[in-house]
Amino acid sequence: MSDKSSLISASDAEENQSYCTRQDDGVSGMTVTALADFCGTEQQTISQLLNRLRDSDPITNELAACLKPFAGNDWRLTTSNPDGSVFIIDDVCHAVLEYYALEARKYKGKQIAINNYRMVAKGGLRVFIWSQTGYVPAKLTSQSVLSKEEVSAVITAAIEQALAPITQRLDAIEQRLKVLPPAKPKRPWTLSASTPDSEVPDDYVQLEDGSWLSPSILSIHPQTK
Repeated sequence: MSDKSSLISASDAEENQSYCTRQDDGVSGMTVTALADFCGTEQQTISQLLNRLRDSDPITNELAACLKPFAGNDWRLTTSNPDGSVFIIDDVCHAVLEYYALEARKYKGKQIAINNYRMVAKGGLRVFIWSQTGYVPAKLTSQSVLSKEEVSAVITAAIEQALAPITQRLDAIEQRLKVLPPAKPKRPWTLSASTPDSEVPDDYVQLEDGSWLSPSILSIHPQTK
């Protein structure tokens, strides 16, 4: 990895340089702090999970399904940054994000993880980090000099392509919901004596004081008849 560390570019969007991309192949990563923010949890919590991931046996581990492929592997993307920042490889970032969004028990920031998981598909996380570091694949830059607008268009198209399967699934769910019969409105158990006759259902029973009782409550308390 050392021969590639000098080919890393880090985002200057923030002082902590949260993201990085390897120039020769586009492999990307984010810091533990950035990943913790992405998952809506604490940095220490992410560090503990990453260490557990690294120390787990590839075969006998009891990790969540999305984390199992990375058991026993080094998740770091080494760079030559003078501040010594450690970056987590994007594939591992995605697995951790998926774990917190779909597998982890409910916690305070879980909705953040869910929202971010929806935003980036597996193939889209690397492209998302490219958008933070300004990286453009060499096969594009070798053809011509791209303007900022063209780079933005390329990244946007890549993200849309990565998100297409999720979008299709959401569209299918929405279509199924449209054909479901509307929910039957819940009827009140009682109606006041002043309720107009036209608004009183036929199966309601009128009491001595003029109020009305639903048959559902009568079935529970038959002595009220």
